[in-house]
Amino acid sequence: MSSYFIYDSINMYRSDNTDSEGTITTGTFPSGTAVTLHERASDMNIGTGMSDIVDNDAIQYAVGGSATADAAAVYFLGDDGVASGTIMTFYASDTTSVGSSIGTISAVSGAGWQVASLTESTNTKFYTEFNATITNNIISEILIGKKLNFEIEPDVNIQSTIDYNNEINTSLGGVSYAINVNPGQEVFTISFQNISSTFKSDLITMQNSNKANAKKMVWFDGTNHHWVRLEAMQFTEIADGRFSTQLTMRQQIQ
Repeated sequence: MSSYFIYDSINMYRSDNTDSEGTITTGTFPSGTAVTLHERASDMNIGTGMSDIVDNDAIQYAVGGSATADAAAVYFLGDDGVASGTIMTFYASDTTSVGSSIGTISAVSGAGWQVASLTESTNTKFYTEFNATITNNIISEILIGKKLNFEIEPDVNIQSTIDYNNEINTSLGGVSYAINVNPGQEVFTISFQNISSTFKSDLITMQNSNKANAKKMVWFDGTNHHWVRLEAMQFTEIADGRFSTQLTMRQQIQ
């Protein structure tokens, strides 16, 4: 399967946008008490899940101005407790009337990312409706945004390293000691030697939306999904309308 990114194209991670909990009744979203810790759906942290999710509970993302999305990525910490069928439905609208479904996600039995292709929609409000009772503390992130498919697969010389963020200090007597602050983050570097100006423009749009590494995003490498931050890119024009670049991404612990 081809590689791709999914990133926040609707500014759902901006602090001045609003995510609200409620229940969808006859196609309308009234805000109210529903999902416990619903803020976990859009906090860029996949380590802690939401709870008390039952059928028709929903989350509304009010993003201010119009924004466009065509994909959703949801992180599950384990089995959702539902045997089969649709467990999440997505909507986009400019009002509290949610309109028609733009995509769904089905029941899952294990941890990891699940991705839904959405009907491309440009609106001011995006909704996630739950269609079953979900096991507590299982759904920890719901990213609604754009899917950027790779124009070509990156060169075969993909590099990876582990950064332990060690801090080495030396005392006045010359004795050194280390402080280790995390178990290690994998850092990936992928290269493109010859891409079109269109793909370059798409990458820059994604970078601008993320503000470089300010936001986390999903990278699918053809086999596995990764929760990463992307460093700012630099492009070199190698021929008329053709470019090369390197992408450095840091795997996120949560």
